[in-house]
Amino acid sequence: MKINICHLRNAKGLLLLLLPFLFTSCIDEDETLGLDLVNGEDLVNVNVYNPSGIMDASFFKEDSIETANYRYNVVGEYYDNKFGLISSDIYTQLNLSTSSVDFSSYSIDSVLLNLAYIGGFTGDTLVKSKEMDVYIYEVSEEIDSTKKYGFCSVATNSEPIFNGTKEIRYDSDNDSIDPHLSLKLNDAFVNKIKTFNGTNDDFCRLFKGIKIQFRKRSATGGMIAYVDMTTSLSGIAVYYKQNNKNQKYLINFPANGHRFMHYGYDFSSSQISGLNISDTLNGNTEIYLGSMGISMAKINMDELLFRQKWQENVNGGLSFNNTAINSAILEIPVSGSNKYSLNTSTRILCYRKYVSNGKVNLILIHDAQLSDAFYGGYYDNKSNSFKMNIGMHLANYLNGNIEDADIYLVLDSRRSTATRIILNGPAHPTKPASIRITYSKQ
Repeated sequence: MKINICHLRNAKGLLLLLLPFLFTSCIDEDETLGLDLVNGEDLVNVNVYNPSGIMDASFFKEDSIETANYRYNVVGEYYDNKFGLISSDIYTQLNLSTSSVDFSSYSIDSVLLNLAYIGGFTGDTLVKSKEMDVYIYEVSEEIDSTKKYGFCSVATNSEPIFNGTKEIRYDSDNDSIDPHLSLKLNDAFVNKIKTFNGTNDDFCRLFKGIKIQFRKRSATGGMIAYVDMTTSLSGIAVYYKQNNKNQKYLINFPANGHRFMHYGYDFSSSQISGLNISDTLNGNTEIYLGSMGISMAKINMDELLFRQKWQENVNGGLSFNNTAINSAILEIPVSGSNKYSLNTSTRILCYRKYVSNGKVNLILIHDAQLSDAFYGGYYDNKSNSFKMNIGMHLANYLNGNIEDADIYLVLDSRRSTATRIILNGPAHPTKPASIRITYSKQ
């Protein structure tokens, strides 16, 4: 790939001029925002450089994603012909809300499993409910601490303690009742509860946990529900009578215990059917981003910066000699056909590679760690795109503070939402991804 941007000569001089602007500017469509903090006589001119054909992009399947003990969990199943099929099941241990209990002394009426919703995904932001087939199973082996990745699973009993079709509705038409699902567990489970008398450790040995599963009822579509696992509304409620009064005892999902999500994928017959864990697909025309470990993207920034070829005015490029950057906005348009499913709160975060003790990690770029106002990353309805300020990241690379300038695009809350977005890549024919650099000459 040929590069036509930013041929650099004096990196140290650039750093001194660059830092004041990076710490005082923020994202805004007004390209001169923040320049009033500099004395007017110091500004010779203000310019915008927005080259084309400067980036290379790819997207790839995550090889593993930790899912243990997050407060917000996803459960359900969804299919479309763009991303294929994805599902998520919840495995969770159960804990008593007291140190011990004697259920054998209770007059138990019923036992209900409750799940509190905080949202969901149906592929259309206007659709808030779906009928789903719901299955609850008892776990037959201990959920140990090593069960923490999306590919893990645990053995269960063959017969569910609940199965049936339920309307999964994650909004509420009653302001006094938070949206939630209540399932009456079967007699076999209730009878097992009725005989228990002991401590929480005894309870965990007898009741090793449960598996929560939602399955779609049609070939396409479906729903992924977002569940708050640690609110008091979520858990198992034992209803009983004592002294002629109705009472309730809560069996909780552990906040920091043995609990995780299992993700399932089937990309066959989808637009990303060639994507497997070890695969990387070209994203120069379109970039596919999917939560729940479906995919993340990589933007090749090294050739953009041309670090090893510091030449002035080569191929019409911009010389940064005696130049200060006010901002560097990475703008990635959303594919027009994907706009219908966008939630306005959707956010894209930029990560970079970080190696520690021989282990490769991804961490947020410095811009994203500074402040929301500085970095951005949210969907802009006016331009139908995402905009991220990456100026500090570029400066860190130019100054040698980081070794790798490549940026990894990751959907925020990728474990606890089912967001999926198709973005225009840098070679899109009509509205490509680009970088908009605002700078001043001294």
